[in-house]
Amino acid sequence: MSTVFKFLTLDDVDLKDKRVLVRVDINSPIGPNGEILDENRIKEASITLRELQDSKVVVMSHQGRPGKSDFVSLEKHAPILEKHVGRPVKFIDDLMGPAARNEISRLKNGDILLLENTRMYSEETIEAPIEECAKTFLVKKLSPLFDVFVNDAFPAAHRSQPSLVGFAYVLPSLAGRLVEKELKALNELIPKLKRPIIYILGGAKVGDRLEVIETLAKTGLVDKIVVGGLLAPVFLEAKGVKLSNNNVKKGKEFGGYVERARKLLQWREDIFLLPVDVAIDKDGERVECSVNSIPQDYRIKDVGLETAEIIASEVLRAGSIIANGPLGVFEEEAFARSTMEVLKAVAKSNAITIISGGHLTTALRKLGVEDKVTYTSTAGGALLHLLAGKRLPIVEALEIGKINAEKLKLTK
Repeated sequence: MSTVFKFLTLDDVDLKDKRVLVRVDINSPIGPNGEILDENRIKEASITLRELQDSKVVVMSHQGRPGKSDFVSLEKHAPILEKHVGRPVKFIDDLMGPAARNEISRLKNGDILLLENTRMYSEETIEAPIEECAKTFLVKKLSPLFDVFVNDAFPAAHRSQPSLVGFAYVLPSLAGRLVEKELKALNELIPKLKRPIIYILGGAKVGDRLEVIETLAKTGLVDKIVVGGLLAPVFLEAKGVKLSNNNVKKGKEFGGYVERARKLLQWREDIFLLPVDVAIDKDGERVECSVNSIPQDYRIKDVGLETAEIIASEVLRAGSIIANGPLGVFEEEAFARSTMEVLKAVAKSNAITIISGGHLTTALRKLGVEDKVTYTSTAGGALLHLLAGKRLPIVEALEIGKINAEKLKLTK
C-alpha cells in the first residue's frame, strides 16, 4: 500500500480477470462544430486503462453540463481514447439500461467499453453526501456487475456526485494513476508556494470560483485575485458597472453571484484586480472599450488588452501564480488574445507557476511554452479546492473503498 496516501492504488490489488469500473474525466473543450479541441485529458486517462489489459474494463465520464454547448455525447471521445490506449474501445449510447448491462456482461479480458455521458442522466447533476450517492439508481444498477471501482477522475475530485463517490461506498475502490500523480505532485508543491501568491481565475463556473475565493479570502492564502471569464461581469456589476442582458446572459443565479461578489469587495477589495476594459463582439469584430463605457447592445467576450497588460505586470512581480480558466471566450480566436498575452507573461515569470484546465493547457501548447511553467494540472475546480485547503470528496470516498477492499481481502 502507498505510504503517502490513506487509500489504495493500482499497485495494491491484483486486477487480473476482474470486472473493473473506471471513472475518468475526459471532459474536453468542444469547438463550434462539435470537434474535440484538446485531447490532454483523454491522453491522461489512457495511462490507467493501458495497465488494465488483463481486466474487463468499463469506462464512465461526463462531458459538459446540461444546457451548455459542450454538453455532448462521448461517442467522438471513443476513437481518441482508443488511439491513446492502443486497444479497441467500444462506445455504447447507454449508461445503466439493459443495452449497457448486456454489453458489460459480455466483456472479456482486455475489452474496454465506454458508456454514455453520465450527465445525460438527472441523478448525476446532484451533489449529495457519499452515502446518499450510494443509494442512487446508477449505483444500484451497475455496482453488482463489477468487482472493483477505480476512480481516476481527478479534475472532478471536488464533486460529490453518484458516479464519482457512490460506488466507493459499496465496492472495493482504488485510485487510478492520474489521481495518484496529481495528488502526489500537488501535495509536494503547495507547501513550497512563495508570496505574493496571485490567482488568475477565468472560465465559466462562477459558483465554484466564488466558493474558492471566499475560502481563500478567509484563510489569507492569497495576495491578489485576477478576475476574468464570466466572473468579470459579476464583479463589475458588483462594483457598480451597469450591464445589460446583451452584455452578459443574466441567468437566475446571476443576482446571487453579484451579491456574493459585492460582499467580497466590501470586505477585501484590496486583493482583487478587476478589468479596466473589456472586449465586446461587435458584428463579429473584437472592439475594446472601457468598463465605464460598455455599449449595451453587444456581448462581452474578453477582458481588454489594457487589463491584460496590467495583469502581466502583476504576474512578473509574483512569487507564485495559479491560473485556471481562460479570461475570455477562448474558442474564438479574436477573444483568446488576453488569455494568450497573460500566459506569455506567466511563461517569462520566475514565480512558481501552476496552470490548470483544458483551455489553458491548450494555450500553453499553442504558445510553445509548456516547459516554462512549474506544473500543469488536468484539474480546475479540484485544484482550486485543494489549494484552498478543502477536502476532496473522491479522496474521502477512496478511503472508504479501501476498507471494502480489505474486508474482501483483495489487497496484495
